[in-house]
Amino acid sequence: MGDRAAARAVAANGAPVSGSPGLSVPPEGIRGPGIILRAPLLDDVDGLLPAFRDPEMREAGNLPPFRREELVASLGDIPAMAESGRLLPLSALDAETGEVVGAGMLHHLDAERGIVEIGYFVLPAARRRGFATAIARLLAEHAFSLGIERVAAYVNVGNVASERVVERAGYTREGVVRSLPVPDGRRVDKTLFSLLPGE
Repeated sequence: MGDRAAARAVAANGAPVSGSPGLSVPPEGIRGPGIILRAPLLDDVDGLLPAFRDPEMREAGNLPPFRREELVASLGDIPAMAESGRLLPLSALDAETGEVVGAGMLHHLDAERGIVEIGYFVLPAARRRGFATAIARLLAEHAFSLGIERVAAYVNVGNVASERVVERAGYTREGVVRSLPVPDGRRVDKTLFSLLPGE
C-alpha cells in the first residue's frame, strides 16, 4: 500500500487512521458569505427543532422525526459520530444576526477514497436569501480543507428546489442513483451531484 493509500486507510472500527481526513470543525466554526457553520449548541435546539417536526422538511432533508429531548440527547453523540466519519452536523447561523437559519451536515466519510456526502436544510422563514447555496458551497470548501477529494450531494428525485441549490453552489449533476435508504426505512431514488476541488 502506497503512502497516499495508507494515509487514507480506515481502521477496523471505521474511524480514520491518524493522518487521514477526518470530520472536524474549528471551535469558532467556518464562515462564508453571510453565514456561519458551527457545532450545534444546546441554545440552537429550539431553532432547529421545526425541521425535525415538519414532515415535508424531514422528507426533503432525510431527517429523523426527533422530539426535543432526542435532539438534545444527540448533541452528546456528535464528537463520536464525527470521529468515526459517520456524521458532523453543523448549525447554520445568519452571520449578521446570529439567528439559526438551518443546518449543514458532512456525513458518510469514505476516508480511503477521500469522499464525503453533504446534507443541508434552511428553515422556511430564512429561505430565498441564499443561505442554502452558501451552506452547500461552504460544506464542500471545508471538506476540501480537510483533504477530501470529492463531495457528493444526493437529492431526492423531484426535489427541484434542492437541485437548483446545489447547481448554484457549483455542483455537477451526475445522474440518478436508484433505491437509496432514508431514515424511515423506505428506499427512494436520488439524483447525485458532485463537486471536486478547484471547481
